[in-house]
Amino acid sequence: NQNLTPRCIADLRERGGGGSRVVEALVRNSSTFAGKTAFSQAKYLRQKQMKHHVRCRVVRVTPWSLCAAMHLRDSRRICNLREDTLGQLLSGANVHAGRKVLVVDTDVLGIVTASAVRRMGGYGSVYSLFVGQQPGYIDVVNRMNLTAGERQSLKWIGMGEVFADPEDKARQTARLGLVDGDTGRVRDVEGEDRARLDWPCELQDHTRDHLRNNVASDRGVDEFLAKRSARFARKLTRHTVLELRGMIDGCRDGGEDYVSTPDGSMTSRTVKSDKSKPRQPSSEKEPRGEGGEDKDDDGRPRPRQCDSLIVATRYDPTAMLLRLLPYLAPSCPFVVYHEFLEPLLETFRTLQSYKVSDVDGGGGSGKDDSAAETQPHMHKQKQKQPMMLRRNVAVNLRLTDAWFREYQVLEGRTHPVMSMSQNGGDILTGT
Repeated sequence: NQNLTPRCIADLRERGGGGSRVVEALVRNSSTFAGKTAFSQAKYLRQKQMKHHVRCRVVRVTPWSLCAAMHLRDSRRICNLREDTLGQLLSGANVHAGRKVLVVDTDVLGIVTASAVRRMGGYGSVYSLFVGQQPGYIDVVNRMNLTAGERQSLKWIGMGEVFADPEDKARQTARLGLVDGDTGRVRDVEGEDRARLDWPCELQDHTRDHLRNNVASDRGVDEFLAKRSARFARKLTRHTVLELRGMIDGCRDGGEDYVSTPDGSMTSRTVKSDKSKPRQPSSEKEPRGEGGEDKDDDGRPRPRQCDSLIVATRYDPTAMLLRLLPYLAPSCPFVVYHEFLEPLLETFRTLQSYKVSDVDGGGGSGKDDSAAETQPHMHKQKQKQPMMLRRNVAVNLRLTDAWFREYQVLEGRTHPVMSMSQNGGDILTGT
């Protein structure tokens, strides 16, 4: 029904007529356009304008717009994380200024990390765990155009600092050359080099010779000095490996370790910890932010535990959550996101079937658990107690499906959009 050939349409584009002239030519040469209804004509024009008109819209980069653009481009790369689901993750974890948030979003390209940093506005700390030598999604975080204060509140920590054994950490420290050969003590070499720097750093003699002999134009000198200033600024502001290790290790409660049993339940192995470093739970009287650390016996600041935990990854959510729970302070929320329901359902059942297993008699629920295990009637009596009277690892567990639908709102033609994705992932929240 169209008399114009693709070659004629290409000629119209090459002559620079624009998309409007191409659409007008298509309408004139359509044999069925005049017989269409008003609604069909408007739909025909809209389709041709979408195809032949070149349009551009400048949108401010926000967590909502960034997540929507990445979901529209390739939703599988971000585990089908929609913008409304992202808002539920931040709200469920109670992310706001002054919090200390632990984030694991290795499979959503760092969108949760960037959104948490933007929402906190540079007040507080965001510990983001990554896999490998360095984060592979720094460019996504840079798209947020974060300020200097917001960038300083973000701490990148390797996954091995949390999931590796202490022996592996000691071997890594020795391999990096951080152990003094004479005294055997661990030295923060990078921190010592940073302490010796004075800002602004003066140019050394070989740098002056390079600028004098190899750089001819003033513009080249300015570019070289700008890169040098940025490099030294990063070196003066970034944390060393040992500093990051101290931050994340200080957040861990070494007194307990949560383990999933083969039958799907979960036990808590209570371990006697050093009495000189008692657990410091988060309280409302504590000042929030970097200045809220308590002091130990030596007068050094003791980092407090994290206030929020967000997990959004394709790894096993049960094993991931059980390993990260000791880093979360008591009565603080956690949120786990997964694109499928079945892994979160297993995590939900594991948390519900929690039971206390006192390993060495230090800790537990305040009662003699070993006697309860040797005497069956005491064990049954303990299991018959109400849920709130038992020692649970998590309460207020909720498993929800993130459902979102877009509507077309026009006069006489209001209806849901038919071509859209229904799957938005599932969310497990708890305290």
